[in-house]
Amino acid sequence: MKKVKLKVNEYNQKDIDDISKKFNLSDISSRILLNRNLRTFDEIEEFLDPDYKYFESAENYKDLQKGADRILEAVKNSEHMVVYGDYDVDGVTSICQFIILLKKAGASIEYYVPERETEGYGISSDFIELLKNDSIKADLIITVDCGIAEIEKMREISSLNKDVIILDHHQCKEELPEAYAIINPKQKDCPSKNKHLCASGLSFKFLTALNKHLKVQNIEDVLLELACLGTIADIVDLIGDNRIIAKNGLKKINNTRLIGLKKLMEVSGIKDKEIDSFHIGFIVAPRINAAGRMDTAKKAIKLLLVENENEAELLALELESLNLLRKKAESVIFDEAVKKIETEFLYRKNIIVVYGPNWHEGVLGIVASKLTEKYERPSVVISVKDNVGKGSARSLEYLDIFESFRAADSYLVKYGGHKLAAGLTIQEENISAFSNELNNYIQTQYEETSIKEIAVDSYVNVKDLNINLYDEICKIEPFGSGNPTPLLVLVKPSLKSIKKVGKDGNHLSFVLTDGSNDIPVIGFSKINLLEKILTKPYAYAVTLCLNEFNGRKSVQLILQNIEEDEFFEYNIDEEKLKMINSIINKTKSKIIKTDIFMLVEKLNKLYNTKITAEEIVCMLKKADNIQYALKDDMLYIKK
Repeated sequence: MKKVKLKVNEYNQKDIDDISKKFNLSDISSRILLNRNLRTFDEIEEFLDPDYKYFESAENYKDLQKGADRILEAVKNSEHMVVYGDYDVDGVTSICQFIILLKKAGASIEYYVPERETEGYGISSDFIELLKNDSIKADLIITVDCGIAEIEKMREISSLNKDVIILDHHQCKEELPEAYAIINPKQKDCPSKNKHLCASGLSFKFLTALNKHLKVQNIEDVLLELACLGTIADIVDLIGDNRIIAKNGLKKINNTRLIGLKKLMEVSGIKDKEIDSFHIGFIVAPRINAAGRMDTAKKAIKLLLVENENEAELLALELESLNLLRKKAESVIFDEAVKKIETEFLYRKNIIVVYGPNWHEGVLGIVASKLTEKYERPSVVISVKDNVGKGSARSLEYLDIFESFRAADSYLVKYGGHKLAAGLTIQEENISAFSNELNNYIQTQYEETSIKEIAVDSYVNVKDLNINLYDEICKIEPFGSGNPTPLLVLVKPSLKSIKKVGKDGNHLSFVLTDGSNDIPVIGFSKINLLEKILTKPYAYAVTLCLNEFNGRKSVQLILQNIEEDEFFEYNIDEEKLKMINSIINKTKSKIIKTDIFMLVEKLNKLYNTKITAEEIVCMLKKADNIQYALKDDMLYIKK
């Protein structure tokens, strides 16, 4: 694990004071806003109040009006349309927006979503065959969340005399596919300033512009709900138009008009919660995604389109079951991948490329994310079936994974994606060469460092952490990519009352204090940071959250990371050291293995004293004649 260095940006105090005075904010909140690259009062005002008056005009998007005019023509002439989309939340919510609006407008329209296992990502050969033999009737095809990389497939469709409108947000290659209209802000000649919209956000912008002509009443709030789901789930930067969609969409979702979404929130246990970006990203979205990952995305689409309450409940329960299956499959593949990575020392490479036979393709992206987090390396996870590998990649901020794939694309059948996530198809015999090529490319482009630098928003004192600060931070929501939950730094507070909690003892609970003020902290799955906490670290990186109990509200901290002190200083209590040595000397084995918290209890009971886990580990670290290791909560002492 790399050493962590917490980096706090410095700003001119006058700039901070001016923002604080203008918007009635604390210094801490003003620093957070400056860290979002907001420099003018106008930018800050738009950020704090993301109103539709700031929404970029649809006219700024290349081909958007051309595409809208073509659909208006199709509606007028009763042409049959097919909207083709991806099987993730972004694709599903894009499809649903088109179906809802155009059916209300009286259009002839249906949808097609490929099966992940048999057809894969993008325009499938099965779909083209259905077009060729007239099993699918389509005068106009609209692709959402896919299509921009499909040069050959689009050529085939064009040869069938079908018009295609591509609405996509993925990176464009040098050659663009043949299409009647291409709406993608990442095109070189697209003048739009909002380059980070996902397909669902683009669909919302497109359809609201289209509806100025269709004039369907009371529809745009429903479209906004769907756009908000896709925007948050697709982890695009929550700035500009994305922020407007997410902020206003969450208000609508809290009083949703979508029966299926309402039932899904009920079965997932958040019925009575104030729904925020966390609930969408970590509770709702995984369940919608589970349909396409484990079965068929059609079930998620039906759920979001359904108007019958009983049917909605049955579909919601089905998605809940599929999500449980997803978790099991993910766990199995993750364990197999870790075993292979550890055995073959793949974690030493610049990028981890790991593959296995018949791994479930639906969870490869999630496994790649978990491996990237565990090993602090970009990861590619590939499932091989019949000598063909299909994989997902996840990266870190320093590495553009799409560009990395481009540098090694001679080994790939096809690929697509963006900076932090990508997908690929590869022949099994090329995986090793592809891995070597990727590693060589990264070696020449990026220098390895032993320090993990983490940008944080502001230094804080324990006394600063109160309800007022929490309420101010809430004004900066919704949080996500491009607007992360504010990360705060406490420097050298004292530690009190640490213990492990949770069913498996993987979480930590403790109190930090300045001597006069205390603040509770919870470290979810942070048992691996126990030694750093117990050896007087330099600083704690934390986020602020609200704790409600018996109607009483208070703030607590969520531990994110630790920066160790470069110079460890500790004055040993000789009497307590004797107690530890007494335990060591009484043990017959050469290696003592004990749970650190059980050792604390044993020493306090045996010697009627008040020794803490912090004191034990600090003394062991300072003592010259004792060798020890603390792995999670398990302490090893060598005699």
